[in-house]
Amino acid sequence: MLRALKVAAFLLLADSVIALLPFSTMIDLSPIGVMGDLMLAEVATLFIIAGILDFSSSIGMAQFRKTFLSSKEDYSTEVRKEKERTAMIFLFTGLVLLAAMILLMVYNLSAYKSG
Repeated sequence: MLRALKVAAFLLLADSVIALLPFSTMIDLSPIGVMGDLMLAEVATLFIIAGILDFSSSIGMAQFRKTFLSSKEDYSTEVRKEKERTAMIFLFTGLVLLAAMILLMVYNLSAYKSG
């Protein structure tokens, strides 16, 4: 899970830098809004990738490939475990970014109400 935290930290840093660039006002009026928009797209992408990785290694998909795509590759529990580990990295990274996005939203709402 350390790898997922490193990836999440890198993405948060990149989002912060992009949100502060001058062209980011074309996306949203505030840097916080730009950062939230970027994080939302990243979370969705990470969750979709995790789901595809998990589904692609399932026994049903292995049977589908064998039946309809004439694949000679059989279902393997070792391959399944490795794909699940990789999918968990994407999933955990997405969860960290989702939590950061929620915190950013709460901060933005509290700053909006007080200001």
